[in-house]
Amino acid sequence: MLLTAISTTATGIRAASDTIDALSNNIANSNTPGYKAGQISFQDLLYTSLKSGGEGASDPTLPNASQLGYGVGIGSTRGLFTQGSVVQSSGTFDLGINGQGFFRVTQRDGSVAYTRAGNFSADDTGRLVSSLGLPLADDIVVPAGTVSISVATDGTVTATDSAGVIQPIGQLTLTGFQNVNGLDRLGDNLFVTTTASGTGVTDAPGTNGLGTVTSGSLEQSNVNLSAELTSLVVAQRSFSFNTRALETENTLVQSVLDVVG
Repeated sequence: MLLTAISTTATGIRAASDTIDALSNNIANSNTPGYKAGQISFQDLLYTSLKSGGEGASDPTLPNASQLGYGVGIGSTRGLFTQGSVVQSSGTFDLGINGQGFFRVTQRDGSVAYTRAGNFSADDTGRLVSSLGLPLADDIVVPAGTVSISVATDGTVTATDSAGVIQPIGQLTLTGFQNVNGLDRLGDNLFVTTTASGTGVTDAPGTNGLGTVTSGSLEQSNVNLSAELTSLVVAQRSFSFNTRALETENTLVQSVLDVVG
């Protein structure tokens, strides 16, 4: 039984360690535009029945079963896709999403990825690109001399030059998913579709349940620092208590070995 206790405690240490990793990643990205916090959920592992329900009772229907569990494991790691604050920014081509949906960007291999980070800029050809240099899949090209861009409620993007002349330069779309937690994270604030997420629905902002887009603003990370730091303290305590339990179990095992020896 002591060996089982050691194995069970090890799962608790692993769970606390994984929690600390996830919380640390959230805290590190608290200033990353459009970042969505990750959250680990756990589930208890298999049980061994020492006595089935009703066994040894005068009334066999009494629920007096005895079972021992074997610890904890990761149930899932999901994103918290709550809205981050949309604040005014200094970037000429910054775009903030208020509501559901993702910007589509084209990766180096030609595949499409999705992001909430709207800190765009214009490359040497005038295309709007992400902070990684990935172009918007909507292929919006900004004319030379543009001092600001604006997105209408229907997704029409217009550019204003230094003389105040306004001209349309493209159509912006967003993509929404029925199951955003089915998306896979690539890092660099990018997501890709999976079978669980589905292909999504791409349409103009403000339609089909999609959010709106505001020019000259950015969506901030949705990390709640005070909550993350509180959870970090709890996870650290859990890690500490489990390691102490492991030390106690190791001492007991050594005591048994000394007696047997």
